[in-house]
This record gives sequence, C-alpha cells and structure tokens, in this order.
Amino acid sequence: MAPQAGDPGKVPDVFVFGPSDYKQPLPVRKVAEGQYRGTVHIGAIQGLFRIRPVEDSRFFPETGFYRPEEELTQYGSNESLLKLVSTFTGGRFSPTPSQVFDTGGRSVETSMELWPGLLALAIALNIAELVMRKWRGIVGSFTRRPANINA
Repeated sequence: MAPQAGDPGKVPDVFVFGPSDYKQPLPVRKVAEGQYRGTVHIGAIQGLFRIRPVEDSRFFPETGFYRPEEELTQYGSNESLLKLVSTFTGGRFSPTPSQVFDTGGRSVETSMELWPGLLALAIALNIAELVMRKWRGIVGSFTRRPANINA
C-alpha cells in the first residue's frame, strides 16, 4: 500500500487462490505506516497465485504471484544429453565456426532460372496497374452515347 493513500482503518480478510484448488487465508499485519505484510505457506505448488481481499479495497488491490516450474529456473545446457543426441542423429556437438558450414562432402548441386517467372510477374503487375489507372475511362467509353449529328 502506498503511504500517501491514507489509512484503511480495518484490514480486510485477504485470501490466496492458486493451482489445484489452493485456497488459504492470508494473515496481514501492519509493519509501518501504510505498510502491511502477510505470509502463507504454499509448499511445492507451482503456478499462478491470486492474492485478494474478500471485499474490494483501494488500499489492498488484487495482485498476483507466479512461481515458475522447476525447469524454467534452470540455466545452462545438459551437455551429456546434447552429446548423446548429436551422436544419435549424426550431428556435431559444439562445432567450430569452420565446421558449421562444412558439408563433409555431402551436397546436391542444383540451379534454377528465376528470370522467366519474374518477367511474367512483372508483365502481369504492369498490366494490372495500367487497367486500374485507366478503368474509369475504359468503362466510360462503352457507356457514352454517341453525339447527335443531325442537330
């Protein structure tokens, strides 16, 4: 709670809701002017916890706490597993920069001529752009009535 928010008077009942139907009351105590603290035991439960008072309060807004799963708190790599995977798949573990692009004699040569397709696309787009610019005039030339010559 912010010190400039004032004094709430009575501290409301606060509860913690979490995964697996976790529901516990949160005993809140005043530790200083405008400062409150509460603790609750959640054990090994992981996930998102909601902390909220029974009745809405501007002094004690609903808040959340996320306790990450164990695998998200670990850093680094499992080198023995990576070596095993690279051996199994025929890959390389921790290659040098020159080894990254080395094909080991395995390659497939191929070539592809792109210009015919790109030329056809350019012609089609040019025609489409021309039709879009001239569309009103093309339609107008078919819908105009011929001028009366016998006047």
